[in-house]
Parts: sequence; structure tokens; C-alpha cells
Amino acid sequence: MKSLSSAPSSKRLIVIALGLAGVAASALTYNLINGGKGAAPGNPAAVATTSDILSALPAASDKSGAGKARAAAAAKVKSATTSAPAWVELGDALAQELRDTANQTFYDHAEAAYREALRLAPTKPEAMTGLAWVFGGRHQFDESIAWANKALAARADIPEAYGIIGDAELELGRYDDAEEHYQKMMDLRPDLSSWSRGAHLLWIMGNKSKAMWLMERAIKAGAPYAENTAWCRARLAMMLYNDGALLPAAQVLEPALAAGTQSTHILLAAARIATAREDMESAKKHYSSILENGKNHDALAGLGDIAAAAGRKDEAEKFYLEVEALHTSHAATGVHDHMAMAKFFADHDRNLVEALRLAEQAKLTKNVQEADTLAWVYLKNGDTTSAVAAMKRALSRGTPDAELRYHAGMIAAAAGDRVSAQKHLQAALSFNSRFSLLQAPVAAKTLDSLGSQTTAAADKPATATAQ
Repeated sequence: MKSLSSAPSSKRLIVIALGLAGVAASALTYNLINGGKGAAPGNPAAVATTSDILSALPAASDKSGAGKARAAAAAKVKSATTSAPAWVELGDALAQELRDTANQTFYDHAEAAYREALRLAPTKPEAMTGLAWVFGGRHQFDESIAWANKALAARADIPEAYGIIGDAELELGRYDDAEEHYQKMMDLRPDLSSWSRGAHLLWIMGNKSKAMWLMERAIKAGAPYAENTAWCRARLAMMLYNDGALLPAAQVLEPALAAGTQSTHILLAAARIATAREDMESAKKHYSSILENGKNHDALAGLGDIAAAAGRKDEAEKFYLEVEALHTSHAATGVHDHMAMAKFFADHDRNLVEALRLAEQAKLTKNVQEADTLAWVYLKNGDTTSAVAAMKRALSRGTPDAELRYHAGMIAAAAGDRVSAQKHLQAALSFNSRFSLLQAPVAAKTLDSLGSQTTAAADKPATATAQ
């Protein structure tokens, strides 16, 4: 199999972890396992009995492949409690359930399974790789990298370990390092998992055509679990969405929707695309389907925005308050959603001081998407100088994101740089003129205003300058 470096381009093609993409991380306490007693996650001393670990698990769904796999793995553990491979299999099934459901508690359950495997077989690399995935999901990236490196020290040919290191580096904004580790994963195992990672990284680095090509390849490769392929479809659809190709974006999602998927990623993408196509009833249906399985930040905010755009302010406020209540719940349990919440506050001109506190937790970030949110929050707090500096980092990779360009244009306008403001706002609207239900009209209005200012300045009679 050819490496990605030999694909059509002079630049190496590379690769987001299905477990990390679009999923906020969890750092819930070990209470799920031992009732609040004992050590916290990350402490090997936190040991529970087989009965404790299994009894803490939520009921497994008999409708999903991951739920069935977990039930089978749990049965193996019950019949062979001292089998480290059985515990790893259980941890992997729990990890897949998190990918399918976005239920953050599965990080804790998976950690318990992987730690039990390591207690039984202290050098088992598959269990170390599992823990690397858990810590990466919680945004504890140093721990994640450390566990992945331990796994590679035990056995150097583990594709997932290289991918998990790449995931951490991507989140930290170390994109060149992520490319290197994704390439290693690709060389060992070219498949949906490695190709989808490469596609996401390529898109962030501004190579949208090759990103879409590689994501299509990942979709065609397929995966044992339908929801992993669905995640790839959602990512490809959003790439097309950002390129303004709304009908092709909707068509990419259709096979998953027709199959009755409950994938949060698919339903969120479908709702955003339907909103951009002014099909509000379909958008509300998709968002409501997500909420049937639990509270979700994006679904609640999306429904609020639809109500706000229609002038139903009281209804919108109810949804926005639910977003804030969900964030409070997340903060109490350690779920990592601070950048999403900072952006929500800035988008809706709410609680801007808190938005700044949340965003500045990533004050030195090299991650272009975090830098974009940071810049936007600075602007909304009136700190144009800091907004300009953060936006330079956000623009550094040429990510073809319409909303990022919109933020850049608004910041440039606030800084008095009319030329840059017009350039970025035009780019945002040319990418996708309906990139946001509430923000796209602001972009168009601001661009018109800047154009009027340019015309007025050109028409103004010249005056003599002082000598």
C-alpha cells in the first residue's frame, strides 16, 4: 500500500481521533466505581472488584453494535475475571460506546476496565493504549502521550498509539508533529481510522480538496462499527458545508439518516445544513432527536438560535438557559467544554467576563480553532489588540472555515483595518453565505457598511493639507 506521501500532492497527506472529534472530554471522579472512596482517575491505587466495575456500568443497548459488543465482553469478563485480554476487550467496547453516544461517563468505565487489565498484566500494551485514549479524551494530553509512549516501548508496531499521540499533538496545535505520528499510523495500518485523522488535519492546514478526497476514501473503506463511518460522513459533510456546497453536504449524510442513525455527529451536521437551506422544521427535528438521548450543548444552542431568528425571544432564552445549566453541570463533573461555552457566550453577547475567563484557559494555545475562539472573545470584551494577536495564530494555517474568516473580518474592522476586514468578510461569505443563522447576516451587513465607507471616502473632495 502506498503511503500518503505518494498521493497526489507534493505535501505529505496526513490525519482526528474518532474518540476525540467533536466530543468534549470528561474527568469525572472515580465515584462511579467505588462510591466516592479511593483514589481519583490516574491513580493506579484506585482498584475496584470485578463486581464493582461491572455493576457500575449502565445498561447496554441491544440496538447498537457497540452495546451488543459490550454485553458480550462483559460476559467474557464474568466467566474469566483474571483474563487481561477480556478486560481490554471490555474497555474497547466501552470506548466505542462513547464514540457512538458522546456519553462522557464511558471514559470512567473504560478506565476501570483498562486498569484492571494492567493490574493483571502490568506490561500489556493494549491496556496502556486504552488509557492513553482515556486521558486524551479528558484533554490530559501529557498523560495521554506518556501512556501511548509506554505502549510503544512495550511494542513498537501499535497503530492506535501513534494515532493517539497525533491526536494530542493536534489538539495542542503541534500540527507538524501530528502529521509525523499520523503518517506512522498510516504506514502501519491504512484504514478508516488513519485516513480520517489525516483528512481532518489536512482540512485544518488549509488543504481542503485533499482533505475531502481522503475522507471519501475513509468512508469507502468502512469500519466494523457503522457509527465510525457515520462520523466520517459528518466530517465530510461539514467540509462541504464550509465550502458552501449545501446539497452535496446533505447527500453525504443521506445514507446514514436513511439507516436511522442516532449518531450525534450526523444529526448535528444535518441540522446545521437544514438550517442553512432554510428548512427549519427538519433542523428542529434533527436537534430534537439528539435531545431524546440527553442534553447536548450544540442542539440546545441551535434550537435557541432558530427561535431567536424567528423573533421568539422568550423561547430562545429558555434554550440558552438550558445551555448554561448544562455547562454548570459539566463544570461540576469535570467535563471539558470551556472553549465551546466561551464561544457560545461571545456569539450571544452573554456573560462576556465569564467567556473571557473560560477562553483564557487557552491563552497561549497554538490550536487554530481555540485561537479563533479566544480572538472572538477578546473582541467581544473590547480588547482589540489581544484579538488581533490571537487571530494571527488562528489564521496561520489557512483553515477554510467561514466562521473563522468572519471573526477575522470583524476584528479587522474593529481595529480600523478596512481592507483586511473586507477581504476576510468576503471570504467568509464566499465560502458559505449562510455559515451561521445569526452571524452571517451580521457579516453581510458589516461588509455593506465597509463598502459604503469606501465609496464615501472615494467621493469626498480633496482638501489642501497643512504646510
